[in-house]
Amino acid sequence: MPSALQRPHVLIVSDDPGLVDFLSEGLVYAGFWTSAIASALQTLEVFRLRSFDAMLLDAALGGIGAVELLERLRGQSNRATAVERTDIPILVIAASSAEIPPELAQRVGISRVLLAPLELDDVAVHLFDGISRWRDSNPDRPWADAAHFGRP
Repeated sequence: MPSALQRPHVLIVSDDPGLVDFLSEGLVYAGFWTSAIASALQTLEVFRLRSFDAMLLDAALGGIGAVELLERLRGQSNRATAVERTDIPILVIAASSAEIPPELAQRVGISRVLLAPLELDDVAVHLFDGISRWRDSNPDRPWADAAHFGRP
């Protein structure tokens, strides 16, 4: 896991202000840096410019929606060039298990589907677990904010 000075940077993607506030404020206390975006299209643009250590995605995201965003991020959309924008752990927050079927979750590489209502401690544990597994598979990849803080 990260050193005492390193905090994983989590991108929260939701157009629900209450959910964003809950996650943004709570995850800072759990040991994460957070950024939030309310649009799938903005998320795609941000991934052209920078990286994150993990992403939390609201399954009820408006606009092009969570599923299309996932497909585009993973390079699986037929509406965009099939270029993978990120392979980081993505956890999806859903109201029910029917919202993100298991076959879809597997196909687009969702690390975990978290069902509402959420407990912040559970979200933090699942984020740390997803990031830890990803880091074990990608030991040479820098932390998202490593260049900014001058750390590997």
